[in-house]
Amino acid sequence: MSLLPSNAALESNADLREFSALLLAALGCVCEYDSDGVAVYAIPEPLRARLACGDKLHLSSTDAKASDKAPATPFDLQSLRNLANELIATQGVVCTVPASQPESVREVSQRLFDAYTIDGGSVHLSGCTLEDRALLRVSCVTSSEPSADKLLIKHYFVTLTGEPIDIGLIEGLGLLHVALPSRTIRVTVDQCDRWRLVAERAIAGVDPDSEVLLTSVVWCKYAEGKLSFVIGDATTSITFSGWAQQFVDGSVKPPPLVCAATGVRSYHLAATDDGSIAPFEAIGTCSESGKRVLLSELETCQITGRGALPDAFETCPVSGDRLLRRALAACTNCQQSVSPTALADSRCTACRSLMKVSKDDPRMARLLGEYPKLDRWPRWKLAETASVYVVVAASMTKRLLIVLNKNDLVVLWLAKGSRFTKKWTKATDIDRATYLQ
Repeated sequence: MSLLPSNAALESNADLREFSALLLAALGCVCEYDSDGVAVYAIPEPLRARLACGDKLHLSSTDAKASDKAPATPFDLQSLRNLANELIATQGVVCTVPASQPESVREVSQRLFDAYTIDGGSVHLSGCTLEDRALLRVSCVTSSEPSADKLLIKHYFVTLTGEPIDIGLIEGLGLLHVALPSRTIRVTVDQCDRWRLVAERAIAGVDPDSEVLLTSVVWCKYAEGKLSFVIGDATTSITFSGWAQQFVDGSVKPPPLVCAATGVRSYHLAATDDGSIAPFEAIGTCSESGKRVLLSELETCQITGRGALPDAFETCPVSGDRLLRRALAACTNCQQSVSPTALADSRCTACRSLMKVSKDDPRMARLLGEYPKLDRWPRWKLAETASVYVVVAASMTKRLLIVLNKNDLVVLWLAKGSRFTKKWTKATDIDRATYLQ
């Protein structure tokens, strides 16, 4: 098994007094303080013989001394054994709680709420329970017989299955300083026997030279519940669970809200315009409509770098880039809207890469089948984009520019020109009838 941390050696009289005081209180010994600040424990008559002591035991503070009439303080090993054995015989294990831990949901809830920032909204509990969960504290001494001034008690902390507890959690839950619970916590004989066996096996595996004096159960508050967030009419919720003390002291936070679409995790929450609550960092604004949406719904224009909803974009038929519609530029030749990166001298890549074709080309066969009048033109050049054919027909003195939709061969642009100039003139309706119909 993993090594248990040697995490709580009682090396001072003050620590030994705290441990001894806990054992005496667990046995029902009532404590009063005398005028010198000495804790005086009244020992019930039935316990005196079994503890080998008189009717009173005195535990002095660090600055006070027991009176001359007071018996020795129970710091010697045998005294501690007597106390521990009596507890084992009567209780099996000692039930304790951290000396300081939250006792109510209200103490926990506000710290949970404080973890979140909600733009224009609020958070509330949809349910929360504080459950007592048990951890084991195993108090040991070395097997040798130390003198009273060298007596060393070690506390080891394990789970109910014997797994070691991290020192950070020990300190965070306040396990080093425990007290008796204010209410009775009932455990069965079987539980006591099982937990003591778990504790003894855990110690035997890592510290075989130690003698287990006593196994205590430390009951720590564990919080579970649901947090609901409301912004306008939008709602969402998350579940949380964890040690109540860690929530209260801020060492552990409830979980952040996770955006299912983007994977963004955050404690800062806001709402989109369509009424969804999401992490603030997962929400963006469409540059065209101003609508607040999830970042995953926005596309990025490869020219402007702006993000917008898909309905504000078009795909450049030449380069395939997705651009904002307003970022497209018209080719002066074919009049198609394309990416500025596809233009040179105001002409798109397709218009600059026209290739000679014959009438036997399948594309030309489609074109001439749809527009038989074009068959009179002797020479042809053609280029295509993702959406159109760009076709130039030529005779001895004339040229004809035709831009057609690739799917249905609808003419999108028709222009005429001379072979002796690069200029094109938009065809009139009469020209359309002459050349196409």
